[in-house]
This record gives sequence, structure tokens and C-alpha cells, in this order.
Amino acid sequence: MCRMIGITNFDYADSEHKELMANFFLLGEKGKTLAEDSSGHLDGWGVGYYKEGKAFVRKSAGSIVAEKNRYFKILEKIGKSPVLIAHFRKSAWPDTNTVANSHPFEHKNILFAHNGTIYDYEKLIGQIEHKDRLAHKVLDSEMFARFIVTRRTGNLKKKLSQAISVIRENNKYSSLNCLLTDGKNLYAYREYTKNPEYYTLFSARSGKSKIYSSEEVSEKLDWEIFPPRHTVSG
Repeated sequence: MCRMIGITNFDYADSEHKELMANFFLLGEKGKTLAEDSSGHLDGWGVGYYKEGKAFVRKSAGSIVAEKNRYFKILEKIGKSPVLIAHFRKSAWPDTNTVANSHPFEHKNILFAHNGTIYDYEKLIGQIEHKDRLAHKVLDSEMFARFIVTRRTGNLKKKLSQAISVIRENNKYSSLNCLLTDGKNLYAYREYTKNPEYYTLFSARSGKSKIYSSEEVSEKLDWEIFPPRHTVSG
């Protein structure tokens, strides 16, 4: 249960992009949460980006609010990226605040972020080749990422569709909302089984950039909410 944003043709020197990331930062403390949950998305955070075609991730197990200065320094240092994904985590799993469990995840040069919970995610592990498994305990979101990336056929969008079809048929989940990119294309998907007012995903355009976000983070842009079971690429 998290907040996430993806931006194509990211340029932190662009005043609008800088404002988007500043507004997104506010969701760490003030973003929507479920009625039964405490406020804030403070269980780790991360930023994923590309340089010369290679994916990089900067992550923390700490509170995004407490580490505000580090967050903005990372964005400033990144400068430009063909695609950028940022994520603030609110964990569904107790005592799992680690760097490894923070999003986004990188595997085979693909970046992935998720908002939701796959409750019986262990069912997926047998369908992931041994060489693509990890030594540390992998939670649902990272399992979801590897399950997509290691599909054997099709482009990234088709791999996402195949993985979702299997999970929909075999697993119990709250939401499969996710962002996925190979550094050239950014895919966004929305699906939920409950709480549609929380498991939201919006899209907007700013110049040459497409933005996907859990919440509308700028009053200057025209946002459209994703219909359920809908994939968009930018």
C-alpha cells in the first residue's frame, strides 16, 4: 500500500518536473491511506532511473519525510532520465522495512514499482526459474516484478499481460497497480479487488512527458483516472 509516480523524458531542471516531484514528496506524509491504517507512507522509499541505457536504483529503508534532503539531492544528481520511477512504501508486512524491500525493483535492466498486496505470493515462486530467485526473503511486490520480467515470450507489455492473467486466476490480492519500464517505454496498469478510492492511478501529459501517479500531484495538468484492468504505455 504505497504511492508511486513515473515520468518519461524526465528533466529535473524543468520547473514543472521539479514541482511534480516536490508535490509527490508531500504524499509521503499526507497521501491517501486506507481508513484502518495510520497516516503516511514512511516504510522505505526509492528512485529508479536510466543513464546511457542502464537502470539504476537509489533506495532507503527509512522514512521519506525524515530523509527529505537526500531525496531531493538524488533527484538533482540524476538530472535527466528517459524514464524515472519514484515510490514511497507503506508496508503490508510487519517488520520488513529494509532496503531490499523498498521499491522500485530492478531485474534484467527493468524497473518495477507496485501499490497493493498479493497475499499468497509464495505460489509464484515455483514458476520463476531458479537463477532468477534471490537469497533474501522476497516479498510479494518483488516476486511480482520477477514473475513479469522472467516470462519467456513477448515484449514487456505482453509479459505484463501474461503475468497478470496468471495472478488473477490463481492468487488473492488487493491491487495489482504497477509501473514497469525498460528505459524506453513506461507501462502503467491498474487493477483492484477492493478500495477503488485508494488504489487509484492517474495519467497526465506535460510537454513531451507522460506522467502516471497514484494521486493527482499538480493542479496545472489535466489528469485522467485509469479504468480497471487497463494498461497504458508512454
